[in-house]
Amino acid sequence: MSTLWLSNCRCKCDNKSGSAEQTKDSLVFEITLSEDLRARLDALKDIALAQWRENGVSLFSPKAMPRLHFHVQPSPIVNTNTFYTLSTGLILQGRKRSTTDGQNIEYGKGTSCTTAADSPACYEVTCASDAKPFVSISVELDPQVLTDLLATCPEIAAKHKGVVVGHTVHAFTAMPATVDIVEAFERLLRLVYQNPEQLSTRGPIIERELTYVLLMSPQGAALSQFFSQNTPANRINRAIQWIRQNTGKPLDIEALAEMCNMTRSTFYRHFQTVTKMTPLQYYKRQCLFLAQHLMVARGYSASQAAYEVGYTSPNQFSREYKRTFGLPPKKSIAERN
Repeated sequence: MSTLWLSNCRCKCDNKSGSAEQTKDSLVFEITLSEDLRARLDALKDIALAQWRENGVSLFSPKAMPRLHFHVQPSPIVNTNTFYTLSTGLILQGRKRSTTDGQNIEYGKGTSCTTAADSPACYEVTCASDAKPFVSISVELDPQVLTDLLATCPEIAAKHKGVVVGHTVHAFTAMPATVDIVEAFERLLRLVYQNPEQLSTRGPIIERELTYVLLMSPQGAALSQFFSQNTPANRINRAIQWIRQNTGKPLDIEALAEMCNMTRSTFYRHFQTVTKMTPLQYYKRQCLFLAQHLMVARGYSASQAAYEVGYTSPNQFSREYKRTFGLPPKKSIAERN
């Protein structure tokens, strides 16, 4: 899946974000693949591995299509904090365990994973080696395409009647990959690496088809709720996007509730239902991830990063950073470097 601002975490992720995140559904996906689907996934894996050997980094995107992401990990990693963003992806080799959105899910080769709204997460790569690295591919979904398809294709809404995000579906979903989904990734990769001059014209057509296939699948239940106009999840997503885009600004719950056309109490209840966090918990998680990104990628000191994301007390920042990541800022960054 598509991820941002990774960090190694030493704490118990299940217990660090308050009671709203305490109860988690545990799922383990074991998928039996047909010979045809296995061969097609292996072909995609071989492309990813070839590009990995050329790029030399675990997370990379082709220059022709920056919204397409590869993840190749040659060894297991544990308790890595991240944000899953609006995207869909395929596991091509190895296994992974994700804790997000009130769920603990383990999945492997042949799994299709889709994130319908930006979600704080903790993940582990549980099966990977030099000989058989973990390999995944993902593509960012276009919110406008989702909105357009939902507005013009009534069969999608009919398929997902009665769905309520947080109750019957989650923002992060996993299911066995279908031939249609795998074919869409095959066609995208052929364009990227064989016919890049056609990508600007044909790429959006393939992505729109992939988005439609997802919307008509079980994973479309959450997508339809987040991108159908005026559903509670759609309105809460406005608040999520505001928080993600305005890190460091004061959090005004009343203003966010008004943005979502809800009372304060209704907003608070729906936000917790959708994200499994309070608005303040989500906001602080976002601030801490951005602060870590500033320290790792731009060389900010802990104090500089703290002030940049809205903390007025470096001591409070250090305490909350350690509570989330398991180490104080300086030690955490030193360990990463």
